[in-house]
Amino acid sequence: MGIRGKHADPWGKEFGQTNTIWLLELDGLRIAHLGDNGPLTEENLKELGRVDILMIPIDAKYHILKEPEIQAIRKALHPRVLIPMHYRIPDLEPSADSPEGLGEIGPWLAGQENVLHPKSNLATFSAGALPPSQQVVVFPHSPKISVPR
Repeated sequence: MGIRGKHADPWGKEFGQTNTIWLLELDGLRIAHLGDNGPLTEENLKELGRVDILMIPIDAKYHILKEPEIQAIRKALHPRVLIPMHYRIPDLEPSADSPEGLGEIGPWLAGQENVLHPKSNLATFSAGALPPSQQVVVFPHSPKISVPR
């Protein structure tokens, strides 16, 4: 299901700052992908309902969401698995200035508990086997992706 959202300020003005929040439900597992959404509205939270796995844009420079906004979303949705996305990956983007304004994930992770770094970019989740408390899962990028030439 697609939920109408709002692209984070100040980006996206050229397309009206719209963003689609995706909610997928498979075998009782609810997965939300926020895209480049800014802070969630009460209506967004209501439409999302229970979220088991949350894919959320996080980076140490707070390019999309600020720390209080991240924490508000975590508190409201209580996902069992939080997967950060939309951050700079140094081995794919060697210039610290590119992409502009986008930070790495490491400094943000330093202040987090229950952080897992799987060795594979693939994982299987099931509704009956979710962790008892929230875990932050940071996947390595796909081996099929390499530095652009």
